Formats: sequence, C-alpha cells, structure tokens
Amino acid sequence: MDLSTITVDDFKALFTRDFPYLNEYDNAELYNAGERIYYTTTKLFYDCTVNGTTGILPTEVSNWDIATDEVENYILDSDIEKAFNEALISFNQSLFTSDKNIQIGFLYLTAHYLVNDIRASQKGISGTGSFPVASRSVGSVSETYGIPASYLSNPNFSFYTQSAYGLKYLNMVLPMLVGNVVSVQGSTHA
Repeated sequence: MDLSTITVDDFKALFTRDFPYLNEYDNAELYNAGERIYYTTTKLFYDCTVNGTTGILPTEVSNWDIATDEVENYILDSDIEKAFNEALISFNQSLFTSDKNIQIGFLYLTAHYLVNDIRASQKGISGTGSFPVASRSVGSVSETYGIPASYLSNPNFSFYTQSAYGLKYLNMVLPMLVGNVVSVQGSTHA
C-alpha cells in the first residue's frame, strides 16, 4: 500500500473524539449555535449564535460572537502531518494482512507519535497507557502497575508503552512478530 494515500482526514475520521482539532471556518459549511471556529483571515475564534448559519462570515456580528481561545489548544493538520512523517520511519506494513489493516495500524502509530509530540511541547494531552495492576493497597490508596520485563528490555516496545495508542499499536503487531509453532507427531532416526 502506498502510505502517502493516507490523509489527515483519514486520521480525523478514525479519531473523531480523541483529539481537539482546530475547526477552521469554511464558507460552505453549515454551523449551529455554540459551534466554535477559527477564522484564519482575522486569526480569531468565533462562536456561532444562530442555528443553520452558512455562507456568513464570522465577522458578521448578527451570527457570530468573538471567542477567547488559543490555537495552541488544538491539534493542527501540520501536527498530524509531522506525526505521519515520524510514523513512516518505524512502520512496517508487511506485518499487516490487508490495506485496511495497514491503514489502521499506521494511523494508531501516528496517534502515538502525535501524543508524544504534544506531550513534548507540553500542551497537556495525556493519552497514557497502563499495565495490569501488580499490587494494590487501601490505606492511603496506592496502586502499582507491572510492566512486563520483555517490554522494558526492548527499546521499541518500551517506547510504545508511553501512550494508549502505542499500546494498541503494540497489541496489533505483537501477534505478527511471533511465529506459528506447530507440533507434528513423529520421531527422528539417528
């Protein structure tokens, strides 16, 4: 599969509820009261005040109110494209059995890189993963997660444990990394 055919829109379609995407104003889009958009011409945010608003610029005060917000609070298309490029470096599409599986695996790996990029820039998206609980206590509430030694000793696996998306990607590829073992009845002749 040509990975360059996977788009930002594909990413947004798979992760519709996972990330706060910047909603830029589109003259052909239908907006309803309460929807927030970013208007690149004025570099300001606006909240729609009238249901069924379409083709009316955000600067029109009868349908829009200026809102206080910052672009840094949102995931930009350029953030996703950067994560695509990072995922391309380590993605092995031969681990997947179909183009659809390749696309899903690539998008989960991209989401993992995106979360790590956002964390590195300290914008506050967590998306952390966790392991099975190894111990618990009640007094003063304590919980410990046991990370399997095979993950800790492998630099690639340990990196994927840093986000829920990385863990899901790891869950997708691990079965492909383990060969099939079949026993056959018989004997050897020496």
